[in-house]
Amino acid sequence: RPIGDLANAAASVQALQLDPPPMVQRSRLTELDNAANAFNSMIAGLKWFEVYVPRTLVRSLLTEGDDGATASAERDVSVLFTDIRSFTTRVESMEAADTADFLNDHFSLVAARVEEEGGTVDKYIGDSVMAFWGAPYPVADYALRACRAALKIRDAVAQANDAFASQGVPILKMGIGIHCGPVLAGNIGAPGRVNYTLVGDTVNLAQRLEQLTKPLALPDDQVTILVSKDVAEAVGGSVEIEALGTHKIRGREATIEVFRLI
Repeated sequence: RPIGDLANAAASVQALQLDPPPMVQRSRLTELDNAANAFNSMIAGLKWFEVYVPRTLVRSLLTEGDDGATASAERDVSVLFTDIRSFTTRVESMEAADTADFLNDHFSLVAARVEEEGGTVDKYIGDSVMAFWGAPYPVADYALRACRAALKIRDAVAQANDAFASQGVPILKMGIGIHCGPVLAGNIGAPGRVNYTLVGDTVNLAQRLEQLTKPLALPDDQVTILVSKDVAEAVGGSVEIEALGTHKIRGREATIEVFRLI
């Protein structure tokens, strides 16, 4: 029975099913007790590990079992950036612990909607989130998935704002930018600290689109979602889009066509 329990717990670890953690019961037999102690200590370490590594990415790699999937290569992806408006003003009177709680709740809201659409949260940058679709494995509808995630984030923020308003707390306003195209994707970094991440102009333009949401936001917008022409063409009529004409993007000589998700 103890060996069977250990095998079942190991199978849970293989599938990254760590919530609740698959702990192994102690045994009167020294060898089995040592194995149980070692396994339970490993679970404690893995719980910390999964906090710092994108679970959706690791699960995907485990499922596919492709050792070369994380090698740097050009891939077609969609990239999404979010940002909270007037974040500094909002939290300047908060205690540090309250600011951390606010950010953690907000990031949980965003990450859940990204993962619902099969995306990966690449990183948190201050009060911003970067997420992507289409790597390490191809996804045919990567642009549509990013748009659906953005719309789900908008709906979730609207619900959160209802609660804020009832508590007399200022509502949250956000900007989201989405672009799709080729990137360099793979394990990038120094030997002791490597991230699976994206590099390229597609990433830069997605971030620039998010920054453009501030001047292009409507007065009543709680969440403004801007997408590039590439995204608009990729999703076709699957989501409602409004053309906003051409706009100058910081760091680019030419203007680009910008669209708003309605």
